[in-house]
Amino acid sequence: MAERRSELAIALVPVALAIATLLILLNPAIAPAIVSPRLALAIDATATLVAVAVAALAWVHFQEGPDPAALVRASAFLVFAAVNALFVLVTVAGFEQAFGLSLEAPGQLPLWGVVLGRAVAAGLLVVAGLAALRRLVIERFPSALLLWLPALLVTGAVVVAATVQPSLPTLLDPEALARLRTDPAARLLAAGSPLLVTLQVVIGLGFLWAAALAYQVYRRDRRGIDAFLAVGLMVAAFSQIHFAIHPGTYATLITTGDLLRVAFYALLLVALAAESRGDVRALRRANEEIVRLREIDLARATVEERARLAREIHDGMSQELWYAKLKQGRLLLGSGLPEEARRLAEEVAHAIESALAEARQAIMALRPAEGTTFTQVLERYVEDFADRFGIPADCVCDPALEQLPARAQAEMLRIVQEALNNARKHADATRVHVEGSAGPSGLRLTIADNGHGFNVDQPTTGYGLGSMRERAALIGATIQIESQAQGGTRVVVELPSLGGG
Repeated sequence: MAERRSELAIALVPVALAIATLLILLNPAIAPAIVSPRLALAIDATATLVAVAVAALAWVHFQEGPDPAALVRASAFLVFAAVNALFVLVTVAGFEQAFGLSLEAPGQLPLWGVVLGRAVAAGLLVVAGLAALRRLVIERFPSALLLWLPALLVTGAVVVAATVQPSLPTLLDPEALARLRTDPAARLLAAGSPLLVTLQVVIGLGFLWAAALAYQVYRRDRRGIDAFLAVGLMVAAFSQIHFAIHPGTYATLITTGDLLRVAFYALLLVALAAESRGDVRALRRANEEIVRLREIDLARATVEERARLAREIHDGMSQELWYAKLKQGRLLLGSGLPEEARRLAEEVAHAIESALAEARQAIMALRPAEGTTFTQVLERYVEDFADRFGIPADCVCDPALEQLPARAQAEMLRIVQEALNNARKHADATRVHVEGSAGPSGLRLTIADNGHGFNVDQPTTGYGLGSMRERAALIGATIQIESQAQGGTRVVVELPSLGGG
């Protein structure tokens, strides 16, 4: 939708400008200029500030690139800013007559200053458009020199020309200058010299060429700033026609060309806003991508670490336990053991068997089978617990649990493991139920048993409950333990949102 609006604006603006220009040309009742000292000064000051802002933004883009097109564009707008700033300073300092800016004694210098500044700026904008269209990349060039030199040369040329005003070539004949003194709003279309007309045509064509290049770059890259720049440069091209109708380059005078100049700078302000908004959106998307990649890296690192730990348990501790179990079995088969020693050996064998079961469960939790989902791993884990220890256990899980990040899944699984171990070792439970559900407020995981329970207000000597609380805190969840004597135990883990962890 935004692209359609941009295309429509680029197509309609020249049509609207052409109609407005014809109305001014054909309707003598429309005055091409008015006298307003304060408004004229405000327009020039605002134009200077906007041109500096656009140049600064282009310079920043060049610094990030480097992008030669942005550097040349910054130089072009510094030329605009330099000419405007010079005329503002001359007016504020009261040197209008020395530069021929006063309507009491209008001279050729203001015309030459504007023509020179716009010609150089138009040329630079054409070069910038070509560089952007061809995506030129230059490794080494004097960037600061290219940025400031055109503006300094134009400003210096205008200052030097002020000292030789009488010898400057004529752009506006003496009769037209005299008419300016008596009737500042009069049309001066026929009073310009062939040189002025030629320069105006060349500059106007330069702005149109730059506009066409900006439009081609917009069609390729679809950046808002290029669309606004194309429209603004078309407005600048039409301002040259209005400059021919009435060259309003003198202090206190505002012409229709100045109004187009205001429109040009207004479009640049909108372009600045669009570019800033685009940069913010790009930065937000980049930050979101960084967060996403970080979560992917964290999940991959978690899976790799879990796989490493599973290998360590399987290849190390499990093998040693199996070896100990074999030796213990041979010991029990031997004869001549005292009854007390045999009883202790059977207890050791039972402890080894229990440790092997826990190691197997740990390996299952750390490294689930390929292609299994989190709910499948959880259900298989509970089923294995029931088979190994002869405690009936069931698991009912909502498919929404699959939305949990890998880190949250791992911590939830470990909490379930710890709760089941507590039910087996300490509660003497004969039944265990595990349930995972999701609702508007988030996710809830419940592990309940029918054991003898305990007093939750009394401190415990083990690390199991503290470990579960720590794991829940790591993923932003809360854990609540409900238990009473002979009333079983219920562990409830609540995660506020499925994106947590």
